[in-house]
Amino acid sequence: MKTIMVATDLSPGFAGAYEKTILLARALSGTVYLLHIVLPNEDSSYKDKKEFGREFADESAALNNLAKQFRDQDVETHALLMEGVITVAILAEAERLQADLIVLGGSGKESATGLLVDNITQKVIKQTQRPVLLFPASD
Repeated sequence: MKTIMVATDLSPGFAGAYEKTILLARALSGTVYLLHIVLPNEDSSYKDKKEFGREFADESAALNNLAKQFRDQDVETHALLMEGVITVAILAEAERLQADLIVLGGSGKESATGLLVDNITQKVIKQTQRPVLLFPASD
C-alpha cells in the first residue's frame, strides 16, 4: 500500500485521524494526498464571487498547513483542493490517483448497520472497490 487519499473537511474533530494516518503512512512508506472539496459556487454576483474567493483562499491555506504537518513528520504529502460534488470528487480522485486506501471521517451518526457514518461516507463505501478506512469524528 503506497497511496493513501484522505478526504477531509478540515474540521478539528478529525485531528486524531490525521495522527493515525501519519503513523500508517510512515509505517508503509506511503504517499498521502489530502483532498478537500468545496461545493460549486452557483451565484454569479461579484460580491459573492469575491467572498467565495476569500473562503477558497482560507481553505487552501488551512489545507496547506495540514499538509505541512504531515511533511514535518517525514510523510510525502500533497494537498488537493477541488470544487465539486463531494462524493463524486472523492471517487474520481481516488480513481485518478489509483489510491490504495481512502481515509474518511465519520459524523458520529449511527446508521442502520450500527456504524458511525454520514451520507457521504455511505455513498463512497457503496460505490468504490477500494479499501476505506473510517475514523469516527471526535469532539
